[in-house]
Amino acid sequence: MLSSLIIPPQLQPGDKVAAVSLSWGGAGDPKYHHRYLAGVQALEKNFGVKVVEMPNTLKGPAFIYNNVRARADDLHQAFADPSIKAVISCVGGDDSIRMLDHVDFDLLRKNPKVFTGYSDSTITHFICLKAGLRSYYGPAIMTSLAGSNGPHPYLVDAVRKTLFSPSPIGPVYPSAGGWTYEDLSWVVPGANSQLFPELPWTFIQGQTAVTGRLLGGCTEALPVINGTAIWPSVDTWDGAILFLENFGGATSPDVLLNTLRNLGAQGVLGRLNGILFGRPNSVPAERFSQYDDVLIKATKEFGRPDLPVITRMDFGHTDPAFVIPYGAMARIDPGKKTFSIEEAGCLLTPLGGS
Repeated sequence: MLSSLIIPPQLQPGDKVAAVSLSWGGAGDPKYHHRYLAGVQALEKNFGVKVVEMPNTLKGPAFIYNNVRARADDLHQAFADPSIKAVISCVGGDDSIRMLDHVDFDLLRKNPKVFTGYSDSTITHFICLKAGLRSYYGPAIMTSLAGSNGPHPYLVDAVRKTLFSPSPIGPVYPSAGGWTYEDLSWVVPGANSQLFPELPWTFIQGQTAVTGRLLGGCTEALPVINGTAIWPSVDTWDGAILFLENFGGATSPDVLLNTLRNLGAQGVLGRLNGILFGRPNSVPAERFSQYDDVLIKATKEFGRPDLPVITRMDFGHTDPAFVIPYGAMARIDPGKKTFSIEEAGCLLTPLGGS
Protein backbone atom coordinates (compact mmCIF):
# COMPACT_ATOMS: atom_id res chain seq x y z
CA MET A 1 0.00 0.00 0.00
CA LEU A 2 2.71 2.50 0.94
CA SER A 3 4.56 1.91 -2.33
CA SER A 4 1.44 2.57 -4.40
CA LEU A 5 0.29 5.87 -2.90
CA ILE A 6 -0.65 8.54 -5.44
CA ILE A 7 2.00 11.26 -5.25
CA PRO A 8 0.79 14.83 -5.91
CA PRO A 9 2.54 17.26 -8.24
CA GLN A 10 5.16 19.62 -6.84
CA LEU A 11 4.18 23.14 -5.89
CA GLN A 12 5.36 26.24 -7.70
CA PRO A 13 5.42 29.96 -6.88
CA GLY A 14 2.08 31.45 -7.82
CA ASP A 15 0.10 28.38 -6.76
CA LYS A 16 -3.05 28.81 -4.72
CA VAL A 17 -2.97 27.12 -1.30
CA ALA A 18 -6.10 26.51 0.81
CA ALA A 19 -6.06 27.12 4.56
CA VAL A 20 -8.40 24.77 6.46
CA SER A 21 -9.58 24.47 10.06
CA LEU A 22 -10.14 20.73 10.56
CA SER A 23 -9.86 20.59 14.35
CA TRP A 24 -9.51 23.67 16.59
CA GLY A 25 -10.86 26.88 15.06
CA GLY A 26 -8.18 29.17 16.47
CA ALA A 27 -7.55 30.90 13.15
CA GLY A 28 -10.88 32.67 13.54
CA ASP A 29 -10.52 33.53 17.21
CA PRO A 30 -9.88 37.29 17.63
CA LYS A 31 -7.29 36.56 20.34
CA TYR A 32 -5.19 34.42 18.00
CA HIS A 33 -6.04 35.69 14.53
CA HIS A 34 -2.74 37.59 14.41
CA ARG A 35 -0.97 34.19 14.50
CA TYR A 36 -2.93 33.08 11.46
CA LEU A 37 -2.14 36.30 9.59
CA ALA A 38 1.57 35.97 10.42
CA GLY A 39 1.61 32.41 9.10
CA VAL A 40 -0.16 33.42 5.90
CA GLN A 41 2.30 36.25 5.36
CA ALA A 42 5.23 33.87 5.88
CA LEU A 43 3.84 31.34 3.40
CA GLU A 44 3.29 33.97 0.74
CA LYS A 45 6.61 35.73 1.30
CA ASN A 46 8.86 32.67 1.48
CA PHE A 47 7.23 30.44 -1.14
CA GLY A 48 5.40 32.81 -3.46
CA VAL A 49 2.05 31.08 -3.02
CA LYS A 50 -1.37 32.66 -2.58
CA VAL A 51 -3.27 31.57 0.54
CA VAL A 52 -7.06 31.39 0.35
CA GLU A 53 -9.61 30.46 3.01
CA MET A 54 -12.40 27.96 2.63
CA PRO A 55 -15.93 29.05 3.60
CA ASN A 56 -15.57 27.97 7.24
CA THR A 57 -11.85 28.42 7.92
CA LEU A 58 -12.20 31.61 9.98
CA LYS A 59 -15.55 31.03 11.69
CA GLY A 60 -13.94 30.50 15.08
CA PRO A 61 -13.63 27.75 17.70
CA ALA A 62 -17.30 27.43 18.67
CA PHE A 63 -18.53 27.11 15.08
CA ILE A 64 -15.77 24.69 14.09
CA TYR A 65 -16.43 22.52 17.14
CA ASN A 66 -20.19 22.41 16.60
CA ASN A 67 -20.15 21.94 12.81
CA VAL A 68 -18.05 18.90 12.03
CA ARG A 69 -19.60 18.40 8.59
CA ALA A 70 -18.55 21.96 7.67
CA ARG A 71 -14.93 20.99 8.31
CA ALA A 72 -15.22 18.01 5.98
CA ASP A 73 -17.00 20.19 3.42
CA ASP A 74 -14.04 22.61 3.46
CA LEU A 75 -11.62 19.71 2.98
CA HIS A 76 -13.66 18.41 0.05
CA GLN A 77 -14.00 21.84 -1.57
CA ALA A 78 -10.27 22.48 -1.28
CA PHE A 79 -9.41 19.15 -2.90
CA ALA A 80 -12.09 19.39 -5.58
CA ASP A 81 -11.12 22.92 -6.73
CA PRO A 82 -8.61 22.46 -9.59
CA SER A 83 -7.21 25.96 -9.03
CA ILE A 84 -6.02 24.95 -5.54
CA LYS A 85 -2.72 23.06 -5.56
CA ALA A 86 -2.22 22.40 -1.83
CA VAL A 87 -4.16 22.25 1.42
CA ILE A 88 -2.54 23.27 4.70
CA SER A 89 -3.95 22.96 8.20
CA CYS A 90 -4.24 26.18 10.16
CA VAL A 91 -3.38 24.43 13.42
CA GLY A 92 -3.89 21.15 15.26
CA GLY A 93 -6.39 20.50 18.03
CA ASP A 94 -7.88 17.32 19.45
CA ASP A 95 -11.00 16.19 17.60
CA SER A 96 -10.30 15.79 13.87
CA ILE A 97 -11.54 12.22 14.32
CA ARG A 98 -15.11 13.54 14.42
CA MET A 99 -14.88 14.27 10.67
CA LEU A 100 -14.41 10.60 9.83
CA ASP A 101 -18.06 9.76 9.09
CA HIS A 102 -18.32 12.70 6.68
CA VAL A 103 -15.22 12.16 4.52
CA ASP A 104 -15.53 11.34 0.82
CA PHE A 105 -12.45 9.20 0.24
CA ASP A 106 -13.21 8.81 -3.46
CA LEU A 107 -13.24 12.60 -3.95
CA LEU A 108 -9.81 12.90 -2.32
CA ARG A 109 -8.40 10.03 -4.38
CA LYS A 110 -9.57 11.58 -7.64
CA ASN A 111 -8.08 14.99 -6.82
CA PRO A 112 -4.57 14.38 -5.46
CA LYS A 113 -2.75 17.39 -4.09
CA VAL A 114 -0.41 18.30 -1.25
CA PHE A 115 -1.81 18.22 2.28
CA THR A 116 0.40 19.29 5.17
CA GLY A 117 0.00 19.66 8.92
CA TYR A 118 1.02 17.84 12.10
CA SER A 119 -0.24 17.00 15.59
CA ASP A 120 -4.00 16.28 15.39
CA SER A 121 -3.65 16.55 11.60
CA THR A 122 -2.36 12.99 11.95
CA ILE A 123 -6.02 12.05 11.57
CA THR A 124 -6.25 13.76 8.19
CA HIS A 125 -2.98 12.15 7.11
CA PHE A 126 -4.46 8.72 7.77
CA ILE A 127 -7.61 9.78 5.93
CA CYS A 128 -5.38 10.58 2.95
CA LEU A 129 -3.61 7.26 3.43
CA LYS A 130 -6.94 5.42 3.33
CA ALA A 131 -7.76 7.32 0.13
CA GLY A 132 -4.46 6.17 -1.37
CA LEU A 133 -2.73 9.58 -1.33
CA ARG A 134 0.67 10.71 -0.10
CA SER A 135 0.47 13.57 2.39
CA TYR A 136 3.15 15.45 4.33
CA TYR A 137 3.79 15.63 8.05
CA GLY A 138 4.92 19.23 8.14
CA PRO A 139 4.12 22.80 9.10
CA ALA A 140 0.78 24.31 10.01
CA ILE A 141 0.00 27.96 9.42
CA MET A 142 -0.31 29.13 13.03
CA THR A 143 2.69 27.30 14.48
CA SER A 144 6.26 27.29 13.13
CA LEU A 145 5.35 29.42 10.12
CA ALA A 146 3.99 32.17 12.36
CA GLY A 147 6.94 32.72 14.67
CA SER A 148 7.75 36.34 15.47
CA ASN A 149 11.01 36.11 13.51
CA GLY A 150 9.41 34.25 10.62
CA PRO A 151 9.97 30.58 9.75
CA HIS A 152 13.43 29.19 10.47
CA PRO A 153 15.65 28.70 7.36
CA TYR A 154 15.83 24.98 8.20
CA LEU A 155 12.05 24.70 7.79
CA VAL A 156 11.99 26.85 4.64
CA ASP A 157 14.67 24.66 3.06
CA ALA A 158 12.83 21.47 4.04
CA VAL A 159 9.54 22.70 2.55
CA ARG A 160 11.26 23.66 -0.70
CA LYS A 161 13.06 20.33 -0.99
CA THR A 162 9.95 18.30 -0.17
CA LEU A 163 7.05 20.20 -1.76
CA PHE A 164 8.60 22.40 -4.47
CA SER A 165 11.04 19.96 -6.09
CA PRO A 166 10.79 16.66 -8.01
CA SER A 167 14.33 15.69 -6.97
CA PRO A 168 15.09 13.10 -4.26
CA ILE A 169 15.19 14.78 -0.85
CA GLY A 170 18.44 13.06 0.12
CA PRO A 171 20.28 13.35 3.45
CA VAL A 172 18.44 15.05 6.30
CA TYR A 173 20.50 16.62 9.07
CA PRO A 174 19.79 18.06 12.52
CA SER A 175 19.11 21.79 12.65
CA ALA A 176 22.43 23.59 12.96
CA GLY A 177 20.80 26.77 14.24
CA GLY A 178 19.41 25.55 17.51
CA TRP A 179 15.84 24.61 18.37
CA THR A 180 12.89 25.69 20.45
CA TYR A 181 9.32 24.87 21.32
CA GLU A 182 6.40 27.26 21.34
CA ASP A 183 5.74 27.81 25.05
CA LEU A 184 4.64 31.44 24.97
CA SER A 185 1.15 32.86 25.08
CA TRP A 186 -0.15 33.39 21.57
CA VAL A 187 -2.16 36.34 22.87
CA VAL A 188 1.04 38.40 22.89
CA PRO A 189 2.12 39.28 19.32
CA GLY A 190 5.84 39.37 18.72
CA ALA A 191 6.88 37.28 21.74
CA ASN A 192 9.97 35.13 21.19
CA SER A 193 10.52 31.59 22.42
CA GLN A 194 13.82 30.61 23.99
CA LEU A 195 16.31 29.20 21.49
CA PHE A 196 18.27 26.21 22.79
CA PRO A 197 21.71 25.14 21.51
CA GLU A 198 22.03 22.68 18.64
CA LEU A 199 21.15 19.17 19.77
CA PRO A 200 22.44 16.14 17.82
CA TRP A 201 20.18 13.24 17.04
CA THR A 202 20.79 10.08 19.07
CA PHE A 203 21.13 6.66 17.44
CA ILE A 204 20.16 4.61 20.47
CA GLN A 205 20.21 1.13 18.95
CA GLY A 206 20.70 -0.85 15.75
CA GLN A 207 23.86 -1.73 13.85
CA THR A 208 22.69 -2.54 10.32
CA ALA A 209 21.65 0.01 7.71
CA VAL A 210 17.98 -0.35 6.74
CA THR A 211 15.48 1.14 4.33
CA GLY A 212 11.73 1.45 4.73
CA ARG A 213 8.71 3.54 3.85
CA LEU A 214 7.70 6.28 6.27
CA LEU A 215 4.51 5.93 8.28
CA GLY A 216 3.48 7.41 11.63
CA GLY A 217 2.35 10.59 13.33
CA CYS A 218 1.60 12.14 16.72
CA THR A 219 1.60 9.79 19.70
CA GLU A 220 -1.54 11.44 21.11
CA ALA A 221 -3.47 10.99 17.85
CA LEU A 222 -2.56 7.44 16.85
CA PRO A 223 -4.52 5.73 19.66
CA VAL A 224 -7.58 7.76 18.64
CA ILE A 225 -7.71 6.08 15.23
CA ASN A 226 -6.71 2.62 16.43
CA GLY A 227 -9.53 0.26 15.46
CA THR A 228 -11.26 2.70 13.10
CA ALA A 229 -11.69 2.40 9.35
CA ILE A 230 -8.54 4.45 8.70
CA TRP A 231 -6.21 2.37 10.88
CA PRO A 232 -3.86 0.48 8.52
CA SER A 233 -3.86 -3.30 8.37
CA VAL A 234 -0.88 -4.90 10.05
CA ASP A 235 0.54 -5.82 6.62
CA THR A 236 0.81 -2.12 5.78
CA TRP A 237 3.58 -1.85 8.36
CA ASP A 238 5.76 -4.50 6.72
CA GLY A 239 9.26 -3.03 6.36
CA ALA A 240 8.09 0.47 7.33
CA ILE A 241 10.02 3.07 9.27
CA LEU A 242 7.69 4.32 12.00
CA PHE A 243 7.95 8.01 12.88
CA LEU A 244 6.53 9.14 16.21
CA GLU A 245 6.50 12.46 18.03
CA ASN A 246 4.55 13.78 20.94
CA PHE A 247 3.40 16.90 22.67
CA GLY A 248 5.85 16.30 25.50
CA GLY A 249 4.02 17.18 28.66
CA ALA A 250 0.86 15.57 27.32
CA THR A 251 2.62 12.24 26.81
CA SER A 252 4.75 10.99 29.65
CA PRO A 253 7.31 8.23 29.08
CA ASP A 254 4.82 5.79 30.67
CA VAL A 255 2.10 6.74 28.19
CA LEU A 256 4.56 6.38 25.32
CA LEU A 257 5.43 2.91 26.64
CA ASN A 258 1.76 1.91 26.61
CA THR A 259 1.41 3.15 23.02
CA LEU A 260 4.46 1.17 21.93
CA ARG A 261 3.21 -1.93 23.74
CA ASN A 262 -0.08 -1.63 21.90
CA LEU A 263 1.81 -1.48 18.58
CA GLY A 264 3.83 -4.46 19.70
CA ALA A 265 0.71 -6.46 20.60
CA GLN A 266 -0.76 -5.70 17.17
CA GLY A 267 2.37 -7.12 15.55
CA VAL A 268 3.50 -3.73 14.23
CA LEU A 269 6.84 -3.53 16.05
CA GLY A 270 7.78 -6.95 14.74
CA ARG A 271 7.33 -5.82 11.14
CA LEU A 272 9.17 -2.49 11.27
CA ASN A 273 12.58 -1.72 9.81
CA GLY A 274 13.22 1.28 12.04
CA ILE A 275 11.82 4.00 14.29
CA LEU A 276 12.27 7.79 14.22
CA PHE A 277 11.29 9.71 17.37
CA GLY A 278 10.87 13.49 17.37
CA ARG A 279 12.19 15.80 20.07
CA PRO A 280 9.53 15.97 22.82
CA ASN A 281 7.81 19.31 23.23
CA SER A 282 7.81 21.17 26.57
CA VAL A 283 10.24 18.67 28.10
CA PRO A 284 13.69 19.75 29.36
CA ALA A 285 16.53 18.23 27.36
CA GLU A 286 17.82 16.43 30.45
CA ARG A 287 14.63 14.33 30.44
CA PHE A 288 14.90 13.18 26.83
CA SER A 289 16.79 10.07 27.94
CA GLN A 290 13.61 8.84 29.69
CA TYR A 291 11.93 8.56 26.30
CA ASP A 292 15.02 6.87 24.85
CA ASP A 293 14.86 4.31 27.65
CA VAL A 294 11.19 3.59 26.88
CA LEU A 295 11.92 2.97 23.20
CA ILE A 296 14.74 0.58 24.09
CA LYS A 297 12.53 -1.20 26.65
CA ALA A 298 9.51 -1.64 24.37
CA THR A 299 11.46 -2.88 21.35
CA LYS A 300 13.30 -5.37 23.58
CA GLU A 301 10.03 -6.59 25.10
CA PHE A 302 8.76 -7.49 21.64
CA GLY A 303 11.95 -9.13 20.46
CA ARG A 304 13.35 -6.23 18.42
CA PRO A 305 16.55 -5.06 20.15
CA ASP A 306 18.05 -5.03 16.66
CA LEU A 307 15.67 -2.32 15.43
CA PRO A 308 17.47 0.91 14.42
CA VAL A 309 16.06 3.83 16.41
CA ILE A 310 16.92 7.54 16.10
CA THR A 311 15.62 9.94 18.74
CA ARG A 312 15.55 13.71 19.44
CA MET A 313 14.87 14.41 15.77
CA ASP A 314 13.68 17.69 14.26
CA PHE A 315 10.06 17.00 13.35
CA GLY A 316 6.65 17.50 14.89
CA HIS A 317 6.20 19.69 17.97
CA THR A 318 9.64 21.22 17.76
CA ASP A 319 10.89 24.17 15.78
CA PRO A 320 12.40 24.10 13.25
CA ALA A 321 11.34 20.81 11.69
CA PHE A 322 11.83 18.91 8.47
CA VAL A 323 8.90 17.56 6.41
CA ILE A 324 8.05 13.85 6.25
CA PRO A 325 6.34 12.49 3.10
CA TYR A 326 4.11 9.54 3.94
CA GLY A 327 5.15 6.39 2.12
CA ALA A 328 8.48 7.74 0.89
CA MET A 329 11.45 5.38 1.04
CA ALA A 330 13.95 6.37 3.72
CA ARG A 331 17.27 4.99 4.97
CA ILE A 332 18.77 4.76 8.45
CA ASP A 333 22.48 3.97 8.75
CA PRO A 334 23.36 3.54 12.44
CA GLY A 335 27.05 2.97 11.66
CA LYS A 336 27.42 6.25 9.79
CA LYS A 337 24.76 7.95 11.96
CA THR A 338 22.87 9.18 8.92
CA PHE A 339 19.26 9.45 7.85
CA SER A 340 18.04 10.17 4.34
CA ILE A 341 14.82 10.25 2.36
CA GLU A 342 15.61 8.43 -0.85
CA GLU A 343 12.68 9.64 -2.96
CA ALA A 344 11.29 12.95 -4.12
CA GLY A 345 8.50 14.32 -2.00
CA CYS A 346 6.37 15.29 -5.00
CA LEU A 347 6.16 14.54 -8.70
CA LEU A 348 7.29 16.87 -11.43
CA THR A 349 4.35 19.09 -12.32
CA PRO A 350 2.93 17.84 -15.65
CA LEU A 351 3.72 19.91 -18.72
CA GLY A 352 1.21 22.72 -18.90
CA GLY A 353 0.45 22.47 -15.17
CA SER A 354 0.72 25.39 -12.81
